Amino acid sequence: MNELWAKDTGETLSEHSDNVIKIINHLSRNLPLSAVEREQCSSILIRIGAMHDIGKSALGFQDSLRTKQRWGHRHEILSAAVAFAIMPELSKEALFAIITHHRNIPAEPFITPKSEKCLPRNELPFDDGNSSWYSMTQEWLEGGGSAKELLNYLIKFYNLRTINLSEKIQIDGIGLSEKILSRDFQKKVSEFDRRYASFLRGLLMTADHMASAHQFDLPEVPVHKDYVIAIHRHELKGKNIRPFQERCAGIAGDAILKAPTGSGKTVAILLWAANNQAENGRLFYVLPHTASINAMHKRLQEIYCEKNVGILHHKNAEYLFNIFESDNSVHDAAQMAKSLSELAREIYHPIRVTTPHQILRVALQGKGWELGLAEFPNACFVFDEIHAFEPLFVGLTIATVKWLKGMGVKVLFASATLPLFLEEILKKEIGITNIISPDSQIHGDKDVLDKIRHNIEIREGSLLSNIDDIIKEIGSSGKTALIICNHVNTSQKIYEKFKEYFDINEMKLFHSLFNAKDRFNMETAIQSKKPPKILIATQTIEVSLDLDYDYGYIEPAPADALGQRLGRINRRGEPNKSPAKVIIFKEPSLKSKGEPLYLPYDEKVTRKTIDCFKKNNSLLSEQQLTDIVNEIYEDGYTGDSEEDYERGLNNSIIKSFNEEMIAGIHKPWVEDIIEGTDGSLEILPIELCDDYCQLKENKEYLKAKMLLVPIQTRQSAKLFKEKVLYWDERLYEYIAKLNYSSTSGLDIFKQIENIY
Repeated sequence: MNELWAKDTGETLSEHSDNVIKIINHLSRNLPLSAVEREQCSSILIRIGAMHDIGKSALGFQDSLRTKQRWGHRHEILSAAVAFAIMPELSKEALFAIITHHRNIPAEPFITPKSEKCLPRNELPFDDGNSSWYSMTQEWLEGGGSAKELLNYLIKFYNLRTINLSEKIQIDGIGLSEKILSRDFQKKVSEFDRRYASFLRGLLMTADHMASAHQFDLPEVPVHKDYVIAIHRHELKGKNIRPFQERCAGIAGDAILKAPTGSGKTVAILLWAANNQAENGRLFYVLPHTASINAMHKRLQEIYCEKNVGILHHKNAEYLFNIFESDNSVHDAAQMAKSLSELAREIYHPIRVTTPHQILRVALQGKGWELGLAEFPNACFVFDEIHAFEPLFVGLTIATVKWLKGMGVKVLFASATLPLFLEEILKKEIGITNIISPDSQIHGDKDVLDKIRHNIEIREGSLLSNIDDIIKEIGSSGKTALIICNHVNTSQKIYEKFKEYFDINEMKLFHSLFNAKDRFNMETAIQSKKPPKILIATQTIEVSLDLDYDYGYIEPAPADALGQRLGRINRRGEPNKSPAKVIIFKEPSLKSKGEPLYLPYDEKVTRKTIDCFKKNNSLLSEQQLTDIVNEIYEDGYTGDSEEDYERGLNNSIIKSFNEEMIAGIHKPWVEDIIEGTDGSLEILPIELCDDYCQLKENKEYLKAKMLLVPIQTRQSAKLFKEKVLYWDERLYEYIAKLNYSSTSGLDIFKQIENIY
């Protein structure tokens, strides 16, 4: 038995099977199901886990592992056939999980994209004349004693069933084919059976992945109520709980939470989650930007412990590498980062901080969607600052939540500046009736709404046209200052000008055109106990970053975006501090054809915002800010925004998910949508090519990847046209003939005019 390998590393089939079942036992224990259902799932999963790789005992497969030559057959097809021969009572869903635990079910001619990896039709036993099938089964039968010894071990050790292995095992290919058949057959199966097949497939695949990676120390799903004291200690820091937070803690069911930045919104969210957690229920905390996700990940780890909290976005490996590198070798840090980033896609972390796209990946049936059916039921979902989502993704998110409600989930939408029209949409589409916000009639809440943290001045002109005055004001005040720009171009120009007057060690520039390595350093620096005295940034700092500056200089934006920006200035509004002076400029700095360029915002909404701020008193309360947001968006989505929202809300895949889902199929194009939703392309600045090559030569591949800079696809088109960007066949990367600096990022704008 020990001579049978599962991997070319020499790991034996018995060892790997034991490891898979070890993972299965943990997963079964932590499923969000009743005790009876967990026991039933455990029983069937142990059976398929024991048999999922038995086909690897075929002589040809064993030879291929030792010689590293391709066998030419799919071992999982043979595994399902042997499992069916040994245990004919196995359900079609169990056999389906075994036969599809590596690949999708057979492709349909002229429909399935070539990129979708499917089981080959010519190896499936649809008729007696299949020579490939006959050859494969003969190799297994001729394996003799070792294969039967392994079977005997698995059957007896896991108490699967009693069988006389001295009898010849008949591998009935035709009987197996009747159990799994084709996509056409799958469409005729009941929704319950298709869901069950998907559920088993997802769990077997994740158990196999984690066992292969030797990840056995899985966390148990924490009981969130056990962490309430930790939430109070970490978040409140000795302060009394506010009435709105206490109300949130007592809400059972879906809710909308509206609370100003810095008022303790996160405390209220976590207390709601503790009160609404079902047995073994998981928590998904959804945020719109990677910077805010990274910050929340660290925050939740400090409460729930590192092991329980995972992070999931398309740059999570680079982020994790930066965390591990300081205390580990480059190789070990890369391995740890790669391992944890992959585990974030498995059913490993019971708490995950993620982008909305990773939840949509399941609803849109992207790769690995089946696993969502095992971990989404009865979970708590928090969507923080949904107003910051593009209208299309607001629609897709709401459609997804409506689908999730069929799995018993509880949902909380939280925002500091939620427009009333969006609140009404959530109430209408999802049926939310619990609306929590600070109450002006209750002591402890009233001070939140009445608190005046900002003294607003609307100044004529633009940020750049007023730069000399800004330099004088900051220089004479001796206070910290936050400057928020609408475009990277503007932020870089201001930074260059400021370097002439201020100590560069007291300044930081933060925007989207840094590579992952420098971006992490920036995020760490601006959120440290001693942040830079002057921070020049774009809207990348708007959500969930715990910043607190004395002065603010801000480019014009819609009221909800301005609300987020104001939340980084005099954030806590301590009673002994005067309202912070915040200058909002009437016009953006960039121009197109001589006219102010309001992109990425709507010009009409932005101008209306500025007019509303001018009409209000210079001292701005939180209630006034809320009123302005509602006035700005009184018409809701209009024009293209309305069309995008409706398109997302009525997405046909999500709406018909239950009726149309077919286990063992994913939509390959979803990957392009999910990973490319920001419309970005990763490029390598030419001056970093030598560093990149050296890292690759040292096999430090993750570190090399961290030198790439994301740019918008509409910008890349201009760069290609100007022959500044090209594809390098040797490096297999896009190379940009542009300057790059670790302090100012990628400099597109000096060389290319009219690129935004």
